[in-house]
Amino acid sequence: MSVFSAAATIYGANKGADAMEDAIDASRLLQQEQQARAEKQFNPYAKVGRQSLGQYQANIGNQPNYQNVLANLVNDPGFQFRMQQGQNTLENSAAARGNLLSGATLKDLMGYSQGMASQEGANAYNREFNAFNNQQNQLANLMQQGFNASGQIVGSGQATTNNLANLAMAQGQNTANLWNTRAQAVGGLMDQLGAAIGGFGG
Repeated sequence: MSVFSAAATIYGANKGADAMEDAIDASRLLQQEQQARAEKQFNPYAKVGRQSLGQYQANIGNQPNYQNVLANLVNDPGFQFRMQQGQNTLENSAAARGNLLSGATLKDLMGYSQGMASQEGANAYNREFNAFNNQQNQLANLMQQGFNASGQIVGSGQATTNNLANLAMAQGQNTANLWNTRAQAVGGLMDQLGAAIGGFGG
């Protein structure tokens, strides 16, 4: 191998290594940009999911209690109106029969009040419980979306990490190949130089 041949081999190896380095750097940049895009796209959903988790947990203690609903029922204007209308009807009917102050009328009024309270209490409790469930279901849906978005971010990050690791290994292999090529060129040149010196000695 001549000096010129060795120089050309080393030059070519250097240019090839530089091109490989440029390609690796460009690939690394693309990977990092892709990861940044994934985080930008999915982070808002992940954030909402985390917030919804906190709200869901905090709201568990707000599940309606039948006794509390029933206790507050007497303060409901709609319930008071319906109760009064029913009582007026019973009293008017009893008065028309001349039984307004009788025990039977009192019994009828008490039975009506208890039945009305039971029926309206159950209706009010069902309304509140359904509203509670609807709210929890909406929060659960947001939590699921946030969980899915977090999975996308983690998956993208893992893929980026794997790709960057592969690029780092390729970069190391590229550097090793460059030094091997240089060593072979210089080694071949030294062999020829040694042979030439040996020939002069002979």
